[in-house]
Amino acid sequence: MRPNATSRLRIERQPHPKLDARAERVFRQAVAREMLLARESAREPDFDPNDARWRLATETQQALQGAVLAYEDRRALLALAHRLGIRAFDANLILAIVQDRARRGESLQSAAPTIAVLPRPTAAASSVMPSSIAPSSVTPSSVTLPSVTLLWVAAIAIAMLVDSILIAWIIFS
Repeated sequence: MRPNATSRLRIERQPHPKLDARAERVFRQAVAREMLLARESAREPDFDPNDARWRLATETQQALQGAVLAYEDRRALLALAHRLGIRAFDANLILAIVQDRARRGESLQSAAPTIAVLPRPTAAASSVMPSSIAPSSVTPSSVTLPSVTLLWVAAIAIAMLVDSILIAWIIFS
């Protein structure tokens, strides 16, 4: 290519590949099913206390410190949502809705119509879970002093053994 020559680049648009008739029908049916589920959920703004979405909302309300949700509490609530069968996106949305209501000083009951729009969790996950699920995280009270001390002693003993082997290897080789 010559230094003074200008090159003309042209962008060609590729047409989007068309879906075959069956794939398009399946896609439209999935969208229609999701819209019907959302509409049915919106018709029932009063939640059953055992509904996983409402349970996550009440747990979130209890975990709030004012309008702030600590990172550890958020992780525990997202783990609870996963166990209840709530998708990660929907769980984060429920947490945001509850935090926003707390920030504005509104009651949790005012969030019921908004939470009702979200799809119900999968039946398999929510039917298996018992009603008293606590977030499964290691708390400082669950770790006893003897177990921590034993771990430290074992770690120091292993370090001393490795050091002895390295010193012996350096001296005698």
